[in-house]
Amino acid sequence: MNRRALAYVLGFYYPKGEVVLRSFRFTPYLSFIGFGLVVLTLSVNVSFKLGIEKGLDEGALMLLSVANAVLLVYPLAWGVFGVIEMVLLWKEKQRMKSKLERGKMNKEDFLDQIKKVKTSLRINISYIVILLFQLGYVIINWDEVDV
Repeated sequence: MNRRALAYVLGFYYPKGEVVLRSFRFTPYLSFIGFGLVVLTLSVNVSFKLGIEKGLDEGALMLLSVANAVLLVYPLAWGVFGVIEMVLLWKEKQRMKSKLERGKMNKEDFLDQIKKVKTSLRINISYIVILLFQLGYVIINWDEVDV
């Protein structure tokens, strides 16, 4: 079995030999990981607030405080990957538009693939907006983060 036949079986080539943009190329994995970090941050923050309200012992509150402070800052650092991912998706969108204009891509493939890229961009931009809200929360409540 030659390379082209193997690539066709794996889904990397159409029968015509054109390269297929696989779906993982458009999936914003870093944004999904970032959403998970934001949810984890919210759960630890709520646990910390409830722990203060319920009067947990000092050791548990200290651990929750450190976890809360770390998780309030770490997803903001992860946001750098979200911005890089957005730039890569934007460049891919521009690259596809230029291929369409030069005639290297037909209209059907372009419409199918641009829809995937736009969906990924929407997911990524919504993650960045959530990070901006989190950054505002961290700035307003800096005494909570300052361990």
